Amino acid sequence: MNKKTGQVILGCALALAFALPLARTARADDECHRRLEADRARIDREAAKHGNNSPEVGRAVDKMESDKQWCRDHHADWDHDRFDVGIYVHPH
Repeated sequence: MNKKTGQVILGCALALAFALPLARTARADDECHRRLEADRARIDREAAKHGNNSPEVGRAVDKMESDKQWCRDHHADWDHDRFDVGIYVHPH
């Protein structure tokens, strides 16, 4: 009985050790997506109100770039086809 209990505890500990990093990454991906969607909406709003080349859009794009860096720092990825096109990126 004692050996069996030890095996169960060890198995649970190993499962938890593998599951926690995956859960953390999933939360980072969700937070990244939430941030970038909010930034996209802000950029669209500012562009409709002030024009694509306005300082307001520039500041909103800066915020999106900052959030993209947050995503990189937290090993989260985003839909590059959605957020890395058009007015959502700084011109080079």
